[in-house]
Amino acid sequence: MARTQTKGQLVVHLDPRVGLEAILLNRWERLPPNRRQEWLRNLLVQGFRAECQLLRAGNEGSRRTVPTAFTQWLTEAAAPPPAPEIPVVTPTTHVAENTTKPFAALRKVIG
Repeated sequence: MARTQTKGQLVVHLDPRVGLEAILLNRWERLPPNRRQEWLRNLLVQGFRAECQLLRAGNEGSRRTVPTAFTQWLTEAAAPPPAPEIPVVTPTTHVAENTTKPFAALRKVIG
């Protein structure tokens, strides 16, 4: 196995017009400057591990897989967002004690 240098530099130019790359750039800009390098390193390592797992799973099975893990995510149909649960409120009707004064029941509410 070939030995690699312990330090290296990697330059990647991201295009803000590409959706996923724009998301990455926005997230990177929101991070504090002292955390940016760590975040990028972690992102790169996680992506590489996912790629290796995908390739390893492709070699074990007979089905051909897409060589990049995130392309399957891009081509999948988007799941509809879950519907928010709205509590059902049933209005209660108060019967006025005196029908000649329609706003007499408000005296209990207002005080």
